Amino acid sequence: MTLDTEPKPEAVESTADLAALRRPSSQTAAGVVIVLTVLLWAAGATEFSVAALLDGIPNIADFVGRMFPPDLAILPTAIALMGETLAIAVIGTAVGVLFAIPWALLAARSVFDQAWLHHAARSSINLTRAIPELMWALLFVSAVGLGPLAGTLAIIIGSAAGMARLFADIFETTDMRAWEAAAASGASRAQRISWVLLPQSTPTVASYTLLMLDGNVRAASLLGIVGAGGIGMELTQQLRLFEYGSVLTIVLVVLVVVVTLDRVASHLRKKLT
Repeated sequence: MTLDTEPKPEAVESTADLAALRRPSSQTAAGVVIVLTVLLWAAGATEFSVAALLDGIPNIADFVGRMFPPDLAILPTAIALMGETLAIAVIGTAVGVLFAIPWALLAARSVFDQAWLHHAARSSINLTRAIPELMWALLFVSAVGLGPLAGTLAIIIGSAAGMARLFADIFETTDMRAWEAAAASGASRAQRISWVLLPQSTPTVASYTLLMLDGNVRAASLLGIVGAGGIGMELTQQLRLFEYGSVLTIVLVVLVVVVTLDRVASHLRKKLT
């Protein structure tokens, strides 16, 4: 009786696979080093310190303590201004979608294959997205004055660019077999967009629109800091007056609306997908 001492090919392959899994590649090791270096640089640049945070906890507790009890006398004003903020977000998102869809179509390679058009559309989207809504709000405040119109215009520009970037990716990843079949049957590009691409993409586009609306409500709440209307203007004013009870009331109103909208949007997104 002889013993088979030679390893089987399957065992050799399994051992080699395990060794390959255990040994990180040089690229992986370099990537880890780069990530750690960037994190250390960011921590130093921001003066991030757990000790400083722990030392500041008593100050945080003191600030929060001054906010209680909430001043309910400002509640009607806060509700009215929150309604204005919500209106800014709704109009800004709706009009932003109207601009975003054609913008995204021009940026999608699967719809327009002209390289110059695609790059021009993508570049304009990225350039617009690089400017935050607060900067747009400052620009429009100087153009149309203080008030909700400036905030609405800022949300429109920010939403249009943000959603155009998302929609372009959606259009590029859509199954194009029906598009190609419609093209083979003689349908024009406009007909293919109207009859094939947009109906296919509508559930996903609607889902991302609801997500953008949720974010725009929070963004619109901050635009009042620069005088662009909404509840942010009142929040800034109360902070300057050290009326911390009123500040808490405003924050609670914003919190209730944002949480409610988030739940409604999540429910609608589940229905769409």
